[in-house]
Amino acid sequence: MPRSSQLHRNKPLENVSIAYKPMGYIGDELSPKVSVENETDTYYVYSKDTMGLPETIRADGAESNRANFNLSTASYTLEEHSIHDDVTDRQKRNADKAIRIEADTTEFLTDIILRRREVDLQSVVQTVSNWANSVSLTAAAAWSLNTTTTNPIQQIDSASSIINLNSGKRPNVAVLNELAFNAAKEHTSIVERIKYTSPDSVTPAMIAKLFNIEKILKPEVVYNTGNEGTGDSMSRIWNDNVFLAYIAPVTGLKKVSAIGTLWQNNAGSPYVVKKWREEKISADRIEVNAMFQNKIISSDCAYIIADVSQ
Repeated sequence: MPRSSQLHRNKPLENVSIAYKPMGYIGDELSPKVSVENETDTYYVYSKDTMGLPETIRADGAESNRANFNLSTASYTLEEHSIHDDVTDRQKRNADKAIRIEADTTEFLTDIILRRREVDLQSVVQTVSNWANSVSLTAAAAWSLNTTTTNPIQQIDSASSIINLNSGKRPNVAVLNELAFNAAKEHTSIVERIKYTSPDSVTPAMIAKLFNIEKILKPEVVYNTGNEGTGDSMSRIWNDNVFLAYIAPVTGLKKVSAIGTLWQNNAGSPYVVKKWREEKISADRIEVNAMFQNKIISSDCAYIIADVSQ
C-alpha cells in the first residue's frame, strides 16, 4: 500500500510543468491535444456519406427524400509515461539562490516527456505506410537536386489537390525539417518567385505562402541516441519526409483532422506532478506523469512526400 504522501499531487510544481514551453517542439501545433476521460475507449467516425448529394427535388404532394449517413467506430488506448528524479538534502543546501532546484528538476522531467511525445509523433506522422496518400521521390526528383526538372511548388499543389479531393479539406500545415526546408528555400522554383521581393533570406512564412498553406512547421529538436556511458550520438527527431495535412483549428473527436493527441485530462492538467519524501536516501522525489496516444484521425487529410533531400 503506498504511503499517503505518494498519492499527493504537487500543485506548485505541476504549474511549473504546465508553463514549461521549450523551443523547437511542434507537437502541440501539429497534433493538438484532445482531452479524453478514459484510458481506453471508442469514438465515432463519420463516413463520407455526409459529403453526398441526394436528390432534393420534391413533386407536389410527395414526401421529401430521406438522407442519412453511416457511422463506424475507432478505438484508442492511452499509454502512461512517467519519469522521476531525486533532489537530495545536500543538493538543496549547496544550491545557489539563483537555482530553483525543484522547479528545474520538474522542467527537466517534463522535457523528457515532451521529447518522448515528439519522437512517438514523428514515428506516426512520417511513416509513409500510415497514410492513404504519398509519393517517394527518386534521386532525380529530389528537391535538393535543384534543377528545372524538379519543382517543390508543383508537388505541393498536386498533393493539396489530392487531399482536397479525398477529404473535402485543404491542407493548412506542412512539416519540413531543416534538411527539407533548406532544400526548398534554395530551390530555383522558389528563389525565382521571390528574388525581387526578398533577396536576402527565405522564411517559413514565405514558403508557406508559395505553398498556399497557413503554416510551415520547422522542427528543430534533437536528441541523444547514445547509451549512457558510451558517448554522445546526436540525431534529429524529424527526417526529411515532408508532411502536408489539414489540422482542424478546433480539436475534438468529431472534427475532421489528420491527427490529434488523445490526452487524459487530470483535473485540468495534462501532467501530474508528484513529490514525496524518500528518507532512506535523504531526498525528495519528484515524478512527472502523462497519459496520451498520438492518433491518426483521418488518413485522407494528409499526404507524405518522402526523401526530398537525398
